[in-house]
Amino acid sequence: MGILARVGASMQRVFGENAQEAAEESGVIKRTRIFTPISLAKTFVLGFLQNPRASDEKLAQMAAQCGAAVTPQAIEKRHTPALATFMQKLFCLAAKIIIGSDKALASLLERFEEVILLDSSTNRLPDELEGEFRGCGGSHGSGAAAVKFQTEFCLRTGALSCVELEQGRSPDGASSRQQVRRKKGSLRISDLGYFNLAVFAAIMAAEEHFLSRLQYGTHVLLTGGGDAVDLLPWLEKQRGPFVDQSILLGKTQRLRCRLIAWRMPEEQANLRRQKLRQETKEKRGSEPCAGRMALCDWTILVTSLPLEMLAPKEAVVLYRARWQVELLFKRWKSQGLTAELSGSTVARQMVRVWSRMLAVLLQHWITVGTIWGDPTKSLSKAFEAVRGFAGRLAEAMNDLTELERVLNAIGQTLEKTCRRDPRSKPGTFELVNEPERLEFVLS
Repeated sequence: MGILARVGASMQRVFGENAQEAAEESGVIKRTRIFTPISLAKTFVLGFLQNPRASDEKLAQMAAQCGAAVTPQAIEKRHTPALATFMQKLFCLAAKIIIGSDKALASLLERFEEVILLDSSTNRLPDELEGEFRGCGGSHGSGAAAVKFQTEFCLRTGALSCVELEQGRSPDGASSRQQVRRKKGSLRISDLGYFNLAVFAAIMAAEEHFLSRLQYGTHVLLTGGGDAVDLLPWLEKQRGPFVDQSILLGKTQRLRCRLIAWRMPEEQANLRRQKLRQETKEKRGSEPCAGRMALCDWTILVTSLPLEMLAPKEAVVLYRARWQVELLFKRWKSQGLTAELSGSTVARQMVRVWSRMLAVLLQHWITVGTIWGDPTKSLSKAFEAVRGFAGRLAEAMNDLTELERVLNAIGQTLEKTCRRDPRSKPGTFELVNEPERLEFVLS
């Protein structure tokens, strides 16, 4: 089965057996009159795909295309807690479907069974939902209630291999994703929120690999043992554009790893210091220590990968590629409006949250099935272009052959229209294919 057929079959599954299952668990359909679970799901998901701020009138127009001719007033009455629960359950079922491109993205990525970018995105929710999704009580923009989307993004294929719901106040380091075992030979790339020596030890024991920033204060010993290295003075003595050193990581774990470091340009180092001071003041009400401020001059990575599998410049490219999951979250929030709480009631707000999350998931599937990995294409432009096909998707949803035709038409449109704006520097997809193009200015 080709990629577009898989995308089409997965969409039919969401608006078929998944919708039926979610309806049974939520009790959203008491008596079948006009709406069925399938037409109800299509109305709200495709309606908000077409327009993230769709009015009841626009949703009623989409309902007609989905086989349910209703008035805007009927749509308004549908905004109940049961519908919000239905949409949430449907999202959780849909998020378990994994759609990955079959295109070979880059030889660098093909060295690994998987290249997983692990990160999370948090959305504030109505305070009334604190019992289900506890937030941080107003800290960092979240209120009493918030939901965290713990996400694993496969850089090789574009697949969202995991999108799990967690309470907003849960730290990334305590996520259940920390304990998940992946394929042997896979690579996990994560930020400092997931830094954990015990987790790294488990990854290495399972013959997997990790790439991470080094957490300040972690014991670093040069291979051969001895006392911990006083990192900053030691780095200052090194020569060359990169420091690439075999180390033992951790005071007790002593994991055999590599440390890869390079000095940052002064302007970027100063921006880091400003950000560090601001975050430390907000969290602790104090200034950061002098050692942490001084280490802002350096980027320091640690990895379990040997030199023959990953050169220093390739490590830089792969860690920079982690930004792709941040851009994914940005598309969800700025274009899909998944974090926007709008509506006069909690039920209306939550129906929109989960409907929009389902919509962005479909948009991602379609993008992966059509232009994933093409460095000349803009993923944000493609995200917007898919909206115009919502009506055609609704009408074709019951016929897989026709649905493939619509998906193929979307692919042709994205191919011809969604070109990336001219840039002076290569993007992620270009760099993973040609790491030597990395324009790296070292001070």
